[in-house]
Amino acid sequence: EGKPNLAGGCQPRSAAMPEAPAATNFVGIDLSVCNIVVSCSTAEEPSAVTVAVNDVSNRATPAAVGFDGRLRLIGDPADAKLTQLPKQVVTVLPALLGSTESMKANYGRFGCQWSCTDDGQVGPVSFGGREDLCLRPVSCVAALLKKLVSFAVGPSAFEAVPADGAPQPFEIALGVPDFWGEAELSSLRACVDILGWKPERVHVLPYSTALATGYAQRWGQKLAEGEARRVVAFVDIGYSQSTISVAAFSPKEGVETPELNIEPLSCATAPALGVHTLCAGLARHIDEKEQAKGREAIGASSKRSARLMVALQKAVKELSMLPDTTVALECFYSDEGDLKVDLSRAVFEDIAQSFFQELVDLTKKALSDAGVAEDAVHSVELVGGGMRIPKVQALLSQLFPDGEAPEAGDAAGASGKAVSKRLRFSLDGASAVGTGAAHYAAGRRVLQSKWDLVSQASSLPDEPALAACRELESWMAGIDGDEVKRLDKCNELEAFVYEVRSWLSGPDRALLKPDVTEPFLDETARWLEDAQYEEQTTLALFEEKFDGLKKHLEEHGGEFYEKRRKEKEEKEKYLDAEAEKERQRRHELGMDADKDDRKMAKSERMKMAMKNKDEGNTVFKAGNLDDAAARYQRALQHLTKFYMLDVSPEEKTEADAVMLSVQLNLAQVFLKLAAQTEKDSGKDKAEAVYQKAKNACDEALKVDAESVKARFRKASAMEKLGDLDGACKEVKAALKTEPENADLLKLKERLDKLQAAQNAKAKKMYGKMFG
Repeated sequence: EGKPNLAGGCQPRSAAMPEAPAATNFVGIDLSVCNIVVSCSTAEEPSAVTVAVNDVSNRATPAAVGFDGRLRLIGDPADAKLTQLPKQVVTVLPALLGSTESMKANYGRFGCQWSCTDDGQVGPVSFGGREDLCLRPVSCVAALLKKLVSFAVGPSAFEAVPADGAPQPFEIALGVPDFWGEAELSSLRACVDILGWKPERVHVLPYSTALATGYAQRWGQKLAEGEARRVVAFVDIGYSQSTISVAAFSPKEGVETPELNIEPLSCATAPALGVHTLCAGLARHIDEKEQAKGREAIGASSKRSARLMVALQKAVKELSMLPDTTVALECFYSDEGDLKVDLSRAVFEDIAQSFFQELVDLTKKALSDAGVAEDAVHSVELVGGGMRIPKVQALLSQLFPDGEAPEAGDAAGASGKAVSKRLRFSLDGASAVGTGAAHYAAGRRVLQSKWDLVSQASSLPDEPALAACRELESWMAGIDGDEVKRLDKCNELEAFVYEVRSWLSGPDRALLKPDVTEPFLDETARWLEDAQYEEQTTLALFEEKFDGLKKHLEEHGGEFYEKRRKEKEEKEKYLDAEAEKERQRRHELGMDADKDDRKMAKSERMKMAMKNKDEGNTVFKAGNLDDAAARYQRALQHLTKFYMLDVSPEEKTEADAVMLSVQLNLAQVFLKLAAQTEKDSGKDKAEAVYQKAKNACDEALKVDAESVKARFRKASAMEKLGDLDGACKEVKAALKTEPENADLLKLKERLDKLQAAQNAKAKKMYGKMFG
């Protein structure tokens, strides 16, 4: 209250100022405390929202920033250093936004191991030669936000977004907890000002708004015939909080573009009720149990506590699928003793009784505030990390028992037991908020956010404080950038040394004049062995050594390089000829629209394949089978192009693993599509789809002839195609690898019965024919 509105270079536009160029990318971010998901779309296809994978091809990014010497690590690289450098890795970053009091409360609640000052700053940490670096939390979050957006728009987009008000080519929507208040929003505004982003292109929306927006876009106008209004409850059980919201959806009258009206009815939140709450309760139970055996206390904010919490997150997931699990951590105690605890689902549910009761009370409050009875709710959409917990599904099934609902097939219990058909999982549990936020960023704003960042005051006290934060961010980014370049050049030199050694071991060794070049190479290698571990070895020194080695080789190995040049030209001519043949073939088949002639680096081609595979997995889980098949096929196109490049054995192994996974997933999609086609249009039309499933399995078996999944799915397709003998052969081959596989044994039993029935029918028919 009363603090100036610091917009930096992003002052509100006056009437005389020209309109800013339209955004080319739309980004939605689920600003979660633990793992953050980024979704995005483009101006060309704003409704085609996908999950943007991070720099290690993961869909979720840890909310962490780490400092390692002169490197500033963000996301997965920071999380990987947490065990090694616990004081240098700042975790749960979004939970640090807000007042100093709330920041310190969350610091204790999440057992943070890094240090914080009395006035709520992060640190001290060591970085870039400074041992006493203290940072405002908003500086850490600003760095995280910039990295997250880069996954969607690419790092180059920031070159045109300095703090002087240059055009911002992207529009962002951040999904945040509904309970956020003035303190958190003012901190977020400070982050935006530090980055020099335009606040009018940064939207902040509550989780409830993001979920309702995503639901409306997911279903379009697909209400049942005659259904004028649909009431939906959204149950979001996240890592750190839970939100229950209720909204009503109705078709828009007289609108050509399918879109639903959204009427928010209520929202109830529990800021400290989430998966973390469950894990913390289990941790206390285990600690008390072990102390009763004479073990030392685990202690809060310790390495042991952090290890246990990670293991318990995994245990909670396992208990959602299995009746029991084991938590086993080696060398856990100070005497290097191990921790091993058996947990059953029944024990877990008993420990978490208060959690489940609070969740039920929260749901009832949301319904009461909405003025809606349980039987008036059409469906309940479950999202978040706790959505698959059987007890959660059971309690919600009791609150919302089966009723009339058109899409009853969408519900599927994680435990295999029946749940109410009104419980739905049509929104992807991990990316639902990010996807809804991306739609909002792209202009789907039937339901407006209750917050406006443009008019929001910043938590920074004045212009000098903002300038200091920007200067510090520039310094840290510069130090990190220089170190990355230095290490990249070191790695490049090392890789070149190994490559030259392979040349000297090859058939063209004589062309390199080994009596002259080998001693020089050995000298460079010995220098590199020591220099690569010394921070005093500058980028210029690595460049000097690298250039010197290349110059020496070119001077004495001219014949070798000339031969390589000719071989490269011949290979490029061959590839161009093959590409032209492929273009001609596709043209003759009418497949011009599907061609992909883009020239990509191997890493980029593989990244695109992984991205399409992950997108296929996401839409497959959401039940969009046709879309999943299309994305898997795009992944296969990228993999085919990848194989055409000059790949190493290691790269081929990586590509084979992805190829196997995609073909197996594609086979599963075709099996489900075929079953759906058979149900809707008859067996004849389904045969072509079952054949596609079989073909995908054949391709998978070319990669891994021992793949049990491929043989199982191929047998399933062949059974439907009427080839019982072929199906039996596939099952028998798979059983040699996994003789106790229950699914295979069940399929074998069914095939045996079908064959017996078929033989009996044939015997009877022949008996009639020949008397």
